Amino acid sequence: MLRPYKLVGQFSVGSVNQAPTSLGAIKCRFPWPLLLVIPSRCCTFLRNIKAERAMRDSVKRFQANSLVKSTLTFALHQFVGMYGIPYTAPLVFSLAFKVLSLFGRSYPQRTFYSLVSEKPYFPVQIIFGLILGWLVGRALRHRSIVWVWVLPFAILCYSLVTATVLIPTSVLARPGFIQSRFSHYFGSGCRPAEHCLDQLLITMPFYSSLAYSIGAVLARKTLGYASSQNRKHFWAVMSAGLIVFAALVIDLAISIQRSGWQNMYILLLVTPAGVSAFLLYVGSTIRRQPVSSV
Repeated sequence: MLRPYKLVGQFSVGSVNQAPTSLGAIKCRFPWPLLLVIPSRCCTFLRNIKAERAMRDSVKRFQANSLVKSTLTFALHQFVGMYGIPYTAPLVFSLAFKVLSLFGRSYPQRTFYSLVSEKPYFPVQIIFGLILGWLVGRALRHRSIVWVWVLPFAILCYSLVTATVLIPTSVLARPGFIQSRFSHYFGSGCRPAEHCLDQLLITMPFYSSLAYSIGAVLARKTLGYASSQNRKHFWAVMSAGLIVFAALVIDLAISIQRSGWQNMYILLLVTPAGVSAFLLYVGSTIRRQPVSSV
């Protein structure tokens, strides 16, 4: 027996023989709208998958770019703390001697070199590092600036443990034979006048980096970050950059006048010029900083 169909019209239930001759009168209960709904939902699902995949790729690219940016930022502050400050501080300090000479007060070069490189603990570099860290730490919101002392500290600890001597003048120059290691790296046991450069190349970068980090921390803890409204800090940073540039130009002019141009001047002036450009850049970023007291 044939299965009956539901019909609309005058025939309610019947067999095939009873079916009407017009096919349009038959309404089979097949879900025809699904033929339109299923493809649209599949397209929406595929679009969501593509959007989610694009978002994951975008997040990965952002993380990679952020890692590269953080690494370069840390390397920049590391260079400023370890080498920028030690090589720029004597140049700026010499500018003060030149200004004093304009007022009739002159000092022998021995006094200058004694303060810059002969005194233990390198007060000129430490003071310059504190000032530079104070200025830069308020302007730039970089956390890496407070950790630049770690690498030179590790180098110093390694040198203390192994009693490393960079330029040994004799067997007795090694720390531990005649003098203690602390005297060699922190006291008067190693002096440039005696052709010992361990304090200049190992100890001084640690002092300058530590002062750079301490200056940044003190500035942030006491005054907070600088914003676009801090015009005094803007002019302070810009003035520091211009002072470094002026010291560079004046020292180069005097050197050329005394002994003529030498190619080694380029190597000696690259670091101070970089510090000057860095300070001018930092000053320009203050105008774009949001107002914050954190």
